[in-house]
Amino acid sequence: MKDNIDFYFDFLSPYSYFAWINIQKNLIQINPKPVFMGALFKYFEFKGPGEIPPKRYHELKKCFRYAFKHKIPFTPPENHPFNPMLITRMASKEASQADQKKVIDKIFKLIWQHGQTLEDPEYIQDKFKDMPLVFERSANREAKLEIKNNTKTATQLNIFGVPSFHIDQEVFWGNDSIEYLLDYLKGNDNFDKELFENRIER
Repeated sequence: MKDNIDFYFDFLSPYSYFAWINIQKNLIQINPKPVFMGALFKYFEFKGPGEIPPKRYHELKKCFRYAFKHKIPFTPPENHPFNPMLITRMASKEASQADQKKVIDKIFKLIWQHGQTLEDPEYIQDKFKDMPLVFERSANREAKLEIKNNTKTATQLNIFGVPSFHIDQEVFWGNDSIEYLLDYLKGNDNFDKELFENRIER
C-alpha cells in the first residue's frame, strides 16, 4: 500500500479520532500532519460545527451513535473546545520525532477515550513524563513552524476541514471518506468522471 498519504487532523475533532482508529484498523500508512482546525475555518470563512448550537447537538449525537455502532471507546471531555496549541506542537515530527505516532495515539486516547481536557502545561507534562523530551521540544521554534507550515499547506491544497487525506492530486475529506480512499489505493476509484467535471464547471 502506498506510503505517501498525508493525514491532516486536529485533536479537537472527534472525526479525526475516529479516522485515527480506522487508519490503524485498515493498516493505512500515513504521514501525520497536525493542523489548527480553527485556522482552516477562518481561512475559508465559515463556522465550525461547535459554533452552531443545533449542528453541535446533532454532530455530537452522531458521534455517539457511530462510536457505539463500531465499538469504539468514546468519552468526550466535559470542556470542549479547549486550547490545543501545546498538544498539537507535541504531535509535530520535530517534537515527537520517532515517537510521533505513539504520541498522537496517546493524545487522542486521553481526550476521546478518557475525557481529558489537555490544555494545562503542568498536567500535560505529567501525562507525558515517560516522554519528557517530547514536551520540551514542543517549545522549539521548529515545532511551531512545522504546525504553521502544515496548516498553510492544507489551505493551499483547498483542505477546508479535518480529517483529510491527501495523496497524488486527490483529497479525501472526512472519516467516512476512508472507504473511498481505500478504493482509490486499490485502483478502484470508479465514478462518472466526465459527468462530474461537466457539473463542477457550471
